[in-house]
Amino acid sequence: MTVRIPSQYFEAFLTDIGKGVKYFDTKEISSEDVTEQYVDTEARIKAKKVLEQRYLELIGKAKKVSEILEIEKELSAIREEIEAKEGQLRYMQSRVALSTVSIEFYKATAEKPDATVSYGSKMWNAVKSGFNGLSSFFIGLLYIWPFILIFVIAFFIIRKKLKKKKHGENA
Repeated sequence: MTVRIPSQYFEAFLTDIGKGVKYFDTKEISSEDVTEQYVDTEARIKAKKVLEQRYLELIGKAKKVSEILEIEKELSAIREEIEAKEGQLRYMQSRVALSTVSIEFYKATAEKPDATVSYGSKMWNAVKSGFNGLSSFFIGLLYIWPFILIFVIAFFIIRKKLKKKKHGENA
């Protein structure tokens, strides 16, 4: 189950949800600082708005229809970029305003107080946890795919240059 909670109630929610729970298989709390990304996006929006204003001034001075059309084309592209960046800001604001809590729970099947979880049950939980870890790993790779792509391209370029250099020395 995934729950979105206003950030100011996060600690209270964690405290309340843990009441009456005798044992947690795992409990992880992580955070992501988006301050730098937020400030960068805001700065880009301001720069684009300044550029947009300059184009608006130019359109008033344009004399030819071709100049007006070219300026309007640029204005359209700038406006589109501004709207996309403003959308990113709204998304970041919503992510900051609400905390996301993922909860996995199950009902104990043993009814006797001294009963323990079966070996097969532990193995099945380990398989599920392993699968969840693997899927988290692949999702993490999706976050860093641009860096992986850059690394692979750089690797092949360096490898190609080294082969050329090696063949040049042998000749």
